[in-house]
Amino acid sequence: MNKIAAMTEGGAILGRVREALYQEMKVGASPRSLELLARKLIKAEGGELSFTKVPGYHWATCININSGIVHGIPESDEPFKDGDLVTVDVGVYYRGYHTDAAVSRVVGTSTPEKDRFLEAGMKSLMAAIAAVKPGNRVGDISEAMGNTITSFGYATTRELTGHGVGHDLHEEPMIPELKVAPRENTPELEVGQTIAVEVNYVQGKPGLVLEEDGWTISTKDGKLSAVFEETVLVTVDGHSILTAPVLSQIIQSGTMQ
Repeated sequence: MNKIAAMTEGGAILGRVREALYQEMKVGASPRSLELLARKLIKAEGGELSFTKVPGYHWATCININSGIVHGIPESDEPFKDGDLVTVDVGVYYRGYHTDAAVSRVVGTSTPEKDRFLEAGMKSLMAAIAAVKPGNRVGDISEAMGNTITSFGYATTRELTGHGVGHDLHEEPMIPELKVAPRENTPELEVGQTIAVEVNYVQGKPGLVLEEDGWTISTKDGKLSAVFEETVLVTVDGHSILTAPVLSQIIQSGTMQ
């Protein structure tokens, strides 16, 4: 099986797993319960746990709450509380290739501000993916993503990026979430390329801190953060989102309700 066929099948597995996890992101669930569900579903689909292939990381998911943005270890049995903003990042390794995806939502009762915050992330992701086509450059993705987030009054992070994905979970090119270089100095997108388009963004200032567990990264000011991510293939006529159902289908509206 070639790369595109394997990643298309793997992306479909991951999409179904993420959709199931999204439905279980609710008050009373816990990071550990979602982790166990992810392991069960991935194995039942014939996939392998992608993230456990990262040296030193032993879990199928990264789960973060409120100010936690990435790499949260899903060991806690403490239930999510009403109004928590929860992020689940999960990957599938299938027939030699990785796919990667993430989603954030408010569990239980949301607020207009939290809905707006999550709407910004979804619109940023959609704008970034719209820039994926042969001949465009990584800088086009970064600019679309960053401009959308800042138009809502929020900030993307400098330390965290999207990335190439395939044989390895993290490959070149790194995809910054805001414009950091002239467009023409960034890599050109090519047909057949597979990338993880990922928006990591924060409600307050973009400063981040590494927690004592050595993995979890949180906002320095303690304000909210969220992540939305899809694995995307560059096609002759533009792009194809491999992690299907895609986030817009899972969420079905501009807010997370």
